Amino acid sequence: MRKIFIRNVNAITPFRIIENAGIIIEGKKIAEIGKIDDIKIDDEDYQFFDFDGMFAVPGFIDLHVHGGLGFGFEDEDDEALLKISEFYFQHGTTGLLATLYPKPEKEFIRELRRIADFIEQNNSNIWGIHLEGPFLNPEEKGAMNPDYLLKPSLESWHNLRDAGRGYIKIMTIAPELPGAYEVMRDAALDGVILSIGHSVADIEEIQMAIHNGAAHVTHMFNAMKPFHHRDPGVITGSLLFDELKIELIADGIHVHPMVMKLLYKIKGPAGIILITDATRMAGMPDGEFEFAGQRVIVKNKKAFLEDGTLAGSTLTMEQAVKVMVELVDVPITSAVRMASLNPARVLGKEHSKGILATGKDADIVVLDKNFNVQLTIYEGEIKYKRD
Repeated sequence: MRKIFIRNVNAITPFRIIENAGIIIEGKKIAEIGKIDDIKIDDEDYQFFDFDGMFAVPGFIDLHVHGGLGFGFEDEDDEALLKISEFYFQHGTTGLLATLYPKPEKEFIRELRRIADFIEQNNSNIWGIHLEGPFLNPEEKGAMNPDYLLKPSLESWHNLRDAGRGYIKIMTIAPELPGAYEVMRDAALDGVILSIGHSVADIEEIQMAIHNGAAHVTHMFNAMKPFHHRDPGVITGSLLFDELKIELIADGIHVHPMVMKLLYKIKGPAGIILITDATRMAGMPDGEFEFAGQRVIVKNKKAFLEDGTLAGSTLTMEQAVKVMVELVDVPITSAVRMASLNPARVLGKEHSKGILATGKDADIVVLDKNFNVQLTIYEGEIKYKRD
C-alpha cells in the first residue's frame, strides 16, 4: 500500500484553512489530516513531501474543457487523450469532462464511442463527457459551426446517448428550440445534467427549462443575450433562480473582473463553478489553430475567430483560482471550492471528491504562493511533481 505524508502545508479543505498541516495518504484515501504536531507516524513507512507553508487543496474538477497542449478530444487516437490527461494533471485538474462541440452526426457518434472506450479502459482524470450541443440556437452560436447545429429530437438525442454509453454527464441545450423540453426530460431521466447555453430563451422559457430538468448554465454571460431590464432572459434567470448553478470562465477576458465580483455577490460561493472552456490552444504559444472547422487566432492568451468572436480559452484551473483571488478579491477558500467541491456536487461525487477530509479520495494539489502547481496526487498516486 502506498503511504505518503505531506507536511507543512496550509490545507484548504475548502471550507477552512488548517495552517501548518499534515496530510497522511494510505492507498487511495486520505487517512488523516490535521495540525502537524497532532499527527504521529512511523517515519520508515512513508514517502515524505515538505512544502514549507504552500497550499494543499482538493484536486480541481473542470466540467467544460475541449483539449490542451495542441490536442483536442476530437483527435482520432488515444495518444491525444493521454496527452490531454497528462497536461491537466500538470495543472492540478484531477477530474474533467471531455467537452465535444457539434459536428456531422456520424463523426459525433464515432467520437463518443472512442471517448467512452478510453474512459472504460483508463483510470484517468477524464471522467465523462459534456455535450456542448448539438441542440444550440444559431442566433447565439458563439464559435460553433452553424452547419452542424440540430433541431432537438428524441431520435438524434438517443443516437448520441447510446454512443456515449452512460458517460454523457452534462448536455448544453437551448431550451427555447422546438422539441427541446421533450429531449431535456428524456435526458434528465437518464441522469444527464441539463445546462442552458447558446440560447436566447426568455425568462418564462428559463422557468420551463428548470421544470424540465435544467440545473446548470454554460459559460455565464457568453453566447447569451446581454442583460436587459425590460426583456429578461438567460442572464436574469441565471442570477435569479437558485436552482441554476453557473459556469464561469475566470480568465479576465470572457468576463470583466468587476462583473465577476457582482456575480459572486449574487450567487455566492455555492452557486458558481469555475471552468476553463480551454481548447487545444491551452499551453501553446501564440499562433493559428483550428476549432470546429474554423480558423482560430491566439494572441496574448486570447483565442478568437477571424471576426473577433471568442473561441474558447487558453485557461487552466490553477490560473482561474488565482484570478478569483487576486482580481476578484474572493477568499481563497471560496475560489478553491468553486474549482473543486462545487463541480464534484454537480457530478454527485461530493462524498468522495472535492474535499480534504479523512476517508475522502486522495485527490490533492499543492500550490505555491503564486498558484503554480508543485504536486498533483490522484487517488493516492503521484501524477505530477514539479522539478
